[in-house]
Amino acid sequence: MQLYLEKLKEGGLKLTPRRQAIIEFFVDGKSHLTPEEVWKKLKKRFDRCGLPSVYRNLESLVKCGILTKIQQFDRKKHYGLCSAVHGDYHHHHITCIECGKVDEIKDCAIGDAKKIKGYKVVSHFIQVNGICADCSRG
Repeated sequence: MQLYLEKLKEGGLKLTPRRQAIIEFFVDGKSHLTPEEVWKKLKKRFDRCGLPSVYRNLESLVKCGILTKIQQFDRKKHYGLCSAVHGDYHHHHITCIECGKVDEIKDCAIGDAKKIKGYKVVSHFIQVNGICADCSRG
């Protein structure tokens, strides 16, 4: 948990009780959650908690590298814990379509390419979906 709190400070964000609770939900619980699931959990701990605030906090945690945004087949936004808290290096994620587990992929097919067919690459996002070893055995 301490690593995530340090990452929060590095990202210029204050540690608020809600942000700490959100991080704890991901550390202690499921591998991915929707904003609505986070909101329901927060409402149990805090009297006043709005869904727009949850979205803002989740996006802030994505920007500072604690969470990653996951596109699941239900077309809803999901968020998962990013395991790359030890360094600010470029990486992507693979998501198990059975259990929702999120792992890191260090290699990138795009690499350090600055131009692709006449474009100046500013950013990119790649998500790989598959079935994890645990789900393959079952």
